[in-house]
Amino acid sequence: MITRRDASSITAEAETELLAARGLTPADLIAAGTEARVYALGYDQVLKVYADPDQRQALETIADLYRRFDRTSVPYALPEIQAIEQHGPLLAVTETRLPGTPMGDALDLIDPATEHTYLAAVRDFTGLRLTTLLDRRMLLDPDPSHEGEDWNAFLRCLLEQKLPKVLTDLRLDVPALDSIIDRLTARLARPYTGPEGVIHGDLYPDNILVTADGKVSAVIDFGTFTLLGDPLFDLAGACAYYRMYDVDRLAVRNRLLAAAAASLTADRRAQLADYLHLIALLSCDLYPKQDLHIRETGHYQWAADVLNSQTGWRG
Repeated sequence: MITRRDASSITAEAETELLAARGLTPADLIAAGTEARVYALGYDQVLKVYADPDQRQALETIADLYRRFDRTSVPYALPEIQAIEQHGPLLAVTETRLPGTPMGDALDLIDPATEHTYLAAVRDFTGLRLTTLLDRRMLLDPDPSHEGEDWNAFLRCLLEQKLPKVLTDLRLDVPALDSIIDRLTARLARPYTGPEGVIHGDLYPDNILVTADGKVSAVIDFGTFTLLGDPLFDLAGACAYYRMYDVDRLAVRNRLLAAAAASLTADRRAQLADYLHLIALLSCDLYPKQDLHIRETGHYQWAADVLNSQTGWRG
């Protein structure tokens, strides 16, 4: 698991010194996320301030990925990192300032038009390719044994590592768990022969930027969950992440998945369903909370709900 100090660890003194060195003030702050604080650096750049200098290698790996993007393969902007510098206990990262506002802030997610825009953006993203390939499956993978690994073999390895940690709990909440695992294991035992591309891994509405007139302008926030493999994996995840905790999430998820599956062959529809279940299994324990058993956390409950849901759209 990747661990790091988040933006709450940035001290006022260190941040003030960094801002002064860059000719900035606290008034230039435009966003504050979990990992970084973001400042406007002129019209076309931003400065991201990270609390953890140990993130430098990960950020250089992400910058390398950005340089490999075939930017003609998607109809919107993608991030670029110009510089990564250490300033005292902080990291200062200069990036291109991308146009737009997070979709979740700018648009009404309940509006069917927004849902359509979101799914279209995700479909477009599945076309993203690299100009030069990477020899890994997980962008920030600390395990060199995954270099050059077949996509299905990589996923099978992740599943085998995860199951011992979550089987006892999931068997209490997902009656069909063992049959789901058998189905996934059978699929992943076969060599993967399909298309390969960039998998963002966290394509939910706030990582998609839109302009004032509602058009998609950029996709942001690659890194921890970014993979190289079957783009259909991203499509399955994105359909499940849209309004994922709302009371009508099942109807929303099935509607998006049905639309996503409409143009797929029968086997690819089945693969989409398998990826959905695989994502739920792999992520069910990712967000533990202090003093709460994992079964009481919202994301675990979301994952169990996904595993228990019918997939009539699968065909």
